[in-house]
Amino acid sequence: MIKQTSLDFLSNLKLNNSREWFEQNRVLYENYKSDILQLTENLLTELSKIDNTILQANLDPKKCLTRVNRDLRFSKDKTPYKNYVLIVFNKNGFHGNTAGYYIQIEPSANFLGGGIWQTTPELLKKIRQEIDYSFTDINKIITSPKFKTTFPSGIQGVGKLKKMPDGYDETNPASELLKMKGFCTKEIVSDKMLTSKDCVAKILDSFKASKPLIDYINKAIEYDE
Repeated sequence: MIKQTSLDFLSNLKLNNSREWFEQNRVLYENYKSDILQLTENLLTELSKIDNTILQANLDPKKCLTRVNRDLRFSKDKTPYKNYVLIVFNKNGFHGNTAGYYIQIEPSANFLGGGIWQTTPELLKKIRQEIDYSFTDINKIITSPKFKTTFPSGIQGVGKLKKMPDGYDETNPASELLKMKGFCTKEIVSDKMLTSKDCVAKILDSFKASKPLIDYINKAIEYDE
């Protein structure tokens, strides 16, 4: 579970996003940081029990988290801190170009899921080829009762083409999936759930439901012709 004080810290940071306020409340930040890291460690331990690729990756919990400092070099928004934290479990590391699990914690706007939100043109082409080749397999995953119950919003991504990608016809049974530019699940979760005693179990239940999709995408990405 996450302590309510951690969510309160993020809420207050959003309202007081300045270095002066941050330094004045550094003790609160250190407590928040410790709390989030503990959640990350707990999730990683449990996820490693159900996904062997995560176990074998030997991920460092500290490197599964976004830093609180924002990169201001190319941003018009000059507020110095993120008022959220993104936790990513990807077998190839935080920025790995493979599908993984994630949860973003931002008071009243938390979400979690798994898959790949966006990727390179080369890997997108490979995913589309796999969908075209084995549409029955991915359709079975995303229409299963467990998947539909856990992820009523279905598969999402960075965007969607208006027309079919080159090489595919509108009559293709996988047409709607083939138009997508990303393939992941994303569902809102409440502050109440994150601060509940069964927080880790509920997040893991969502990760379990995402795993077949993650495995499918990574199989496509890693396939060598």
